Amino acid sequence: MANEEMDTKSEQILNEKWDLCLSNMLIKSGIGLSVGIVASALLFKKKSWPIAMSTGFGIGVAYAECQRSFNPTAIPGIKIIKPSSS
Repeated sequence: MANEEMDTKSEQILNEKWDLCLSNMLIKSGIGLSVGIVASALLFKKKSWPIAMSTGFGIGVAYAECQRSFNPTAIPGIKIIKPSSS
């Protein structure tokens, strides 16, 4: 019974991380799309490349945050030190 509860907790944590990553990607790509549309209309004479570039930046930022969420030890400059046994 206790083993089943631990599995459920770890599955819930994993599901919460995936939900956060997917919602973060939707929000950041939407913001990038909006910024790209405004920049395209105001600055670049209605070209399409600012829209694609800013949407890609949003997706890239969301991907990096998701990667940090799933693997916090992969952050450059972070060193995990085990506590001493004494």
